[in-house]
Amino acid sequence: MLDLGLTLKNNELCLVGRFADRGGMHEAGLYLRDTRFLSMLTVSVSGVPLEVLSFQTLSASEAIVTSTTRSGHEDRTGIPGSSLMVRQKITLGAGLEIAFDIQAFGEWATEVALEVQLASDFGDMFDVRGMTPKQRPVLHDPRLNPDRSVSFAATGSDGNTVRLDVTATPEPTRAELATVKSAATDAATPFALSFALDLTSGKLQTVGVSLLPVPVGAAHDPVQAGEPRLKVRSSNRDLEAMLRRSDLDLAMLQTSFPEGSMPAAGIPWFIAPFGRDSLIVALQTMHVYPERVSGTLRVLAANQGERVDEFREEEPGKILHEQRYGNMARTRQIPHTPYFGSIDSPPLFIMTFAQAWRWHEDEAMYDDLISHVRRALTWIEEYGDLDGDGLVEFGDKSTDGVHITQQGWKDSYDSLHFANGDPVHGPFALVEVQGYVYAAYTWMADVAASRGDKIWAAELRGKAERIRAAVEDRFWLDDEGIYAQAVDGQKRPVDAVSSNPGHLLFCGLPSRERATRVTDRLLRDDMLTRWGIRTLSSKMNTYNPMSYHNGSIWPHDNSLAMWGMKSNGLNEAASTVAEALVRLSAHDPERRLSELYCGFDTDDDRIGPVSYPVSCRPQAWAAGCGPVLIRTIFGLDRTDETYGVGTDSIGTDFVSNLSVEGIRAYGKEWALRMTDRHGTAMRLTPDDAIDGDAVS
Repeated sequence: MLDLGLTLKNNELCLVGRFADRGGMHEAGLYLRDTRFLSMLTVSVSGVPLEVLSFQTLSASEAIVTSTTRSGHEDRTGIPGSSLMVRQKITLGAGLEIAFDIQAFGEWATEVALEVQLASDFGDMFDVRGMTPKQRPVLHDPRLNPDRSVSFAATGSDGNTVRLDVTATPEPTRAELATVKSAATDAATPFALSFALDLTSGKLQTVGVSLLPVPVGAAHDPVQAGEPRLKVRSSNRDLEAMLRRSDLDLAMLQTSFPEGSMPAAGIPWFIAPFGRDSLIVALQTMHVYPERVSGTLRVLAANQGERVDEFREEEPGKILHEQRYGNMARTRQIPHTPYFGSIDSPPLFIMTFAQAWRWHEDEAMYDDLISHVRRALTWIEEYGDLDGDGLVEFGDKSTDGVHITQQGWKDSYDSLHFANGDPVHGPFALVEVQGYVYAAYTWMADVAASRGDKIWAAELRGKAERIRAAVEDRFWLDDEGIYAQAVDGQKRPVDAVSSNPGHLLFCGLPSRERATRVTDRLLRDDMLTRWGIRTLSSKMNTYNPMSYHNGSIWPHDNSLAMWGMKSNGLNEAASTVAEALVRLSAHDPERRLSELYCGFDTDDDRIGPVSYPVSCRPQAWAAGCGPVLIRTIFGLDRTDETYGVGTDSIGTDFVSNLSVEGIRAYGKEWALRMTDRHGTAMRLTPDDAIDGDAVS
């Protein structure tokens, strides 16, 4: 199963497979809290490898793999090719359960052996991703217990031991150390289990193998993925399928971490609490999942920075970037306990709180979290602005490999250069971060005004106007018709044409005239492809369509630009990006949007997008594109409880009929309907539903 493109998840537990020819980082395995508990699993029958006939994902935590033995080995099994079936029912719960059904078809009087080999390297997730640890856990030899269960274990330098317990029903007829490792470089010792099976006269034989990870701390608590909330029907079946997949992926990624419930950022690399990622997802899904938004805010508030800690980059009022649980975090080889290495998490926290209040008016949430919002605002002014120039920035960071050197959403080390390719030296003021700060002030001013605090509202609006003026003065590139990606340590605009300024649009910072010019620039051929807007113009010297941030295409990046285009009345442009996202999804057999794609373009309708080799699938803010599409197509906005939810439809040609149930605002459920490019919103009671005949 680990050599198939299989992804299953149950709460914190995740099973990841990868086709051998797909490249990547050899990440296949069973993971829990940043530890790979299973790194190798092979199945054979009497020494004959299996050939997969099909594999099907049944739910977020279930799959079935149907196989037969490879042809040409009848001398080992006594059964002709294509006459022996091995079906594996795979289920994630407290651990990994594999139910094998084995059957021979035809009158074959024979006994065979089902052989299962497994191993665990107990690799830390950062180690699997390519960061060599200073010290790996010490692997213990697999132990055969008196009850014929098998235990794999490893002990870290902190003295903590993790374990994988393997039991089988019936008991294996043979259990022993394997004589050959899966790879010459593999430190893990595999263990082999063998089960003698009588397949005479077509008997169906069943073998069950259970793998239970025993992590540091509490045992894994299985939680099935929640049911999708959105009910969608559309004349555009590709759009309908994409929206359903987005909702399923968001449910799959919602995770109960030790700190609380929030979305995992992505599988396999980022099953952990994140600040920026979870807050962007909260903004994307504000009108669908208010309880998840509130949960995210509460988890981040509970872990807000309290002191100055240079190793973890913690500061009072700062919002965490990332929390990790593996051996490298526990032994302080990395600072993720939690790590605070992002400067956009505090303004995004404030933005999310303000939007949550405006959409849902949850008094308990306001009372519980307003002090944390004020602390995040204080961080912006006392720690975010390093030199008193009115901009939020970060300084040059350690290049030790464990601290993040670029602390915006484009966090790869090489994501920031001048247009001619020259390097940039800090402190760095990223343009989108200034937009987030502007929105944090402006949206909180709206909250303060709605609650009658006119003095605070005026103070916040004054701060917003000062940062808006600074951005217009220092970032605008008139010749290009777009804002600079950043301002460097010498206060020079970093003149690379990038997607970053697209985020200013949904934040509301640019004037309508400049919002139009930014949009026009983003939609030129060097930026726009059939699959969306690139992160960097193909005219820049550092452009590389196969890089992480220098010319790739990120769906969430496009969704925020699309949202901003619609909010500025640029409907045709928003529709162009919306169609690109739906087109991207339509080329995926599961209709799933990946974390990112290579930035290659084509005008040939037969050619699909090029995958990025280590992209997360699913990924939270890629899944969040679905709800943003709904918001964009309908022009969805909250007004007030008296007048309801407002719509101003995009008027697009690619969808003429669309109905959506499951929208949430003011503690009530709403439904949206678009017919002939005009949208309406209506309040739902428990007995209400949209007439399905309205959509064809």
